[in-house]
Amino acid sequence: MDKLLASALQIKQRTMVTGLFARNGFKIAMTDFDDVTFEREGIQVNVHFDLNSNAESANILTKKTRIIPRISR
Repeated sequence: MDKLLASALQIKQRTMVTGLFARNGFKIAMTDFDDVTFEREGIQVNVHFDLNSNAESANILTKKTRIIPRISR
């Protein structure tokens, strides 16, 4: 999972990041202007994008804690 999050932040571009998650079996659970939440097998990952549609941070979400380690650049 850490490798997936790091790859998403390295790729940056929103469309390419969405494709990366789709290739890894994730579906879009929710989208907002600057956030996309991807979901697979009960795991949710939120990716925050800046105004230029570049990934700024990625968080693993859980039902209890909502956010686990944040990886950002």
